Amino acid sequence: MKRFLLYLIRWQLSTPILWLVLRNLGAGLWQTVMANLIGGSIFFWVDRFIFTSRAVEMWHFKEKGICDACGKETSLWRLVLAPNYDRRGSEPKFLCMECSKKRTDQLRTAGIKVRGKSK
Repeated sequence: MKRFLLYLIRWQLSTPILWLVLRNLGAGLWQTVMANLIGGSIFFWVDRFIFTSRAVEMWHFKEKGICDACGKETSLWRLVLAPNYDRRGSEPKFLCMECSKKRTDQLRTAGIKVRGKSK
């Protein structure tokens, strides 16, 4: 409940901007506050699903660095979260595209559902 209330307060921070737009459409400040409370009540659950669901993959990306597997300097990827796969608490290992493809193929073989095509 505390997170929900904090989320609604965060939504209310957008009230001044929204009010400027809605004022030109004929709505007042209290209508804007109510619209924000309704929107926050709906999108709290949507955002909660997006940011905490294991059904949604989370990748970290480095524009340039050294691959932890092969040592090549290039763009790097790290799969952090996928269904039945959670490495948020582990030491980060960033891989180049080739090593990342090999690793995701290994994960798919192990039954982890990672998006994209395997080789």
